[in-house]
Amino acid sequence: MISFRLSVTSFCLIFAICIGTQVSGTPNGAPVAACSTMTPEHGAGAQTTPSPYVTIPTIMEDESVRLTLMANSSGYSTFKGYLVMAFDNSLGDAAPPIGIFSETVEGTPVLTPGNYLDCLNGVKNAATHKDSTAKVIVNLLWIPPYGFMGDVVFKTTFVQNVASFWVKTLSDVVSISSPTTTTTTTPAPTSTTPVPTSTTPAGATQLAPWIGTIVLAFVAFFFIPLA
Repeated sequence: MISFRLSVTSFCLIFAICIGTQVSGTPNGAPVAACSTMTPEHGAGAQTTPSPYVTIPTIMEDESVRLTLMANSSGYSTFKGYLVMAFDNSLGDAAPPIGIFSETVEGTPVLTPGNYLDCLNGVKNAATHKDSTAKVIVNLLWIPPYGFMGDVVFKTTFVQNVASFWVKTLSDVVSISSPTTTTTTTPAPTSTTPVPTSTTPAGATQLAPWIGTIVLAFVAFFFIPLA
């Protein structure tokens, strides 16, 4: 009897640990293993209903994109986790993620702290949650690849809880019209106009005051009679 009770107790503890681990999911963000499918390994299937959450892209002056992740449906106000990437919309579902997510950029609105993943041979081309606290709004900043021009779509997986999540929610498509560049300063052209130099003979300035005196002395000597 005692052995049976111990067996039942052990089973309950193991079950509780497993459930607790599943509910907590990945509190520090999605793992790199989720990059290819963007699907959480929660032991449950993704929701097939329209996502109550949205990803709103806003193009900044330098062609970087500010992303706002938030609820957009009554009955849903917060979410706990997310995984978002940017894709070249012209390449379809087979497209790899592009661009990078920036942690801090001078002059931009306050960004939400997050974790950044190196997905599919990229560098910081995916952003995910840093903790599992309830989130109302998440603000991120994405920078397109240098020289990229085209249409970009953002795909976001939103996690409300371990059993409720929406995979690859699509944003509106945004057009990147020019690459993100760094302002440079062009030096002023150097003047090639020759500077005129003086051709006045040396000593001319010193001789000029004496010319009048010499002439007067010459006139006085030859033309004024001696007394």
